[in-house]
Amino acid sequence: METFISLLSVVFLSSFKIARRFKKVDIDKKGDTCYILGNGPSLKEELDNNLELFCNNDVIVINTMCKSAFYKVIKPKFYILLDPICFDPTWSEYDAVVEGLLNTDWEMFLFLPINLCPKQYHSMFVKNPNLKVVLFNYTRIVGISKISFFLYKHGMGMPYLRNVMTQAIMCAINKGYKKVLLYGADHSWTRDMDADENNRIFIKDRHFYEDDVKRYLPKGMYREYLYQHYVTFLSHHIMNNYSKYRGARIINKTKYSFIEEYDTHE
Repeated sequence: METFISLLSVVFLSSFKIARRFKKVDIDKKGDTCYILGNGPSLKEELDNNLELFCNNDVIVINTMCKSAFYKVIKPKFYILLDPICFDPTWSEYDAVVEGLLNTDWEMFLFLPINLCPKQYHSMFVKNPNLKVVLFNYTRIVGISKISFFLYKHGMGMPYLRNVMTQAIMCAINKGYKKVLLYGADHSWTRDMDADENNRIFIKDRHFYEDDVKRYLPKGMYREYLYQHYVTFLSHHIMNNYSKYRGARIINKTKYSFIEEYDTHE
C-alpha cells in the first residue's frame, strides 16, 4: 500500500522536469568525499578541531548555518533548506537567513524543495550571481526498497519528510560522492526534553552557534513530537540502505550522536 501511495504521489506531486534538471547539474567536485555539517551543539568542538579540513573539502550545510561566522570561513559548496519554517516570512529568523544567503560572495549551490518553497522565495536569490539555485522534489516515497531507491536515484522524491540531514545525504549520494561524513548530527532531542512542575513539556533547542533556547510544546503535541523523531531515525535507516544500493558509504563522525545506523570509523 505504501508503495502504491508513493507512486501516486510521484505522478501527481513530483516534477519530472525538476528531476531532470537536478540530475544535469554539473558539480566540480574536489574528490569523492563530501562533508555534511549539521547545526547540533557538538559541531562547535569540531569547528575548533577540523576547520581546515572543512575549508579544503566539499561541504554541505543546512537551514540556519549562515547565521554563524564560520559560514563565510568555510565557504560551503552546497546549502540546503528544508524546514518549512524557513520559507515563512513571519519566522523570527527569516530575514537573517535570507540576508546571510544573499551576502554569499563565493559560488554555492542552493538546494530548495520545489513543493515547499514559494516561487517568490527562490526568485529572490537571482540577485546574487554566486548562488546557483537548484530545486528538488519534496515528495514522500516509501515502501518496496527497489522501487523507492530507483525513484530516489532519479530525483523524484525522498523518504519521510522530516529532517534536512537525510535530504543532504541523498543530495550528496545523488551527485556522485562515494563517502559522506556527518558532523554536528547530534539528534539528541529526547535528551533535551523535560517537563516543569505543571507538567508542561519543554525542549532545549541547542545549536552550535547560540545559547540553548527553551521552547514549550503546545499541549497535546508530545505524541506527535515523538512520532516525528521516530520517522527521522527511520529515514536514516532508509538512507543507510540506499547508500549501499548506490555503492556509497555514510560515516557519522558526530560524537555522542543518537544516530546508530551508520559506521563511526573510516
